[in-house]
Amino acid sequence: MAKTVCIGLASFVIMSALLLFIGATWNIKWLMFQFYNETATGFEAGGSVLPFIIAISFSYFIGRLYEKYVVRID
Repeated sequence: MAKTVCIGLASFVIMSALLLFIGATWNIKWLMFQFYNETATGFEAGGSVLPFIIAISFSYFIGRLYEKYVVRID
């Protein structure tokens, strides 16, 4: 069970970083997360949460596939 959680967490981090990198490199607004400006009360941040939603669904399926095929072998 712990290995499945680690695999899912690692796939979430890698996938979200990859999607954010793609968005920043090719200037795709719906894959970007960026800071807009700093105000006297703090800062305002903006961007899309779509890369994180895609990464969560991807990590769910990776965790299920890992549990189905690799854990059964052990």
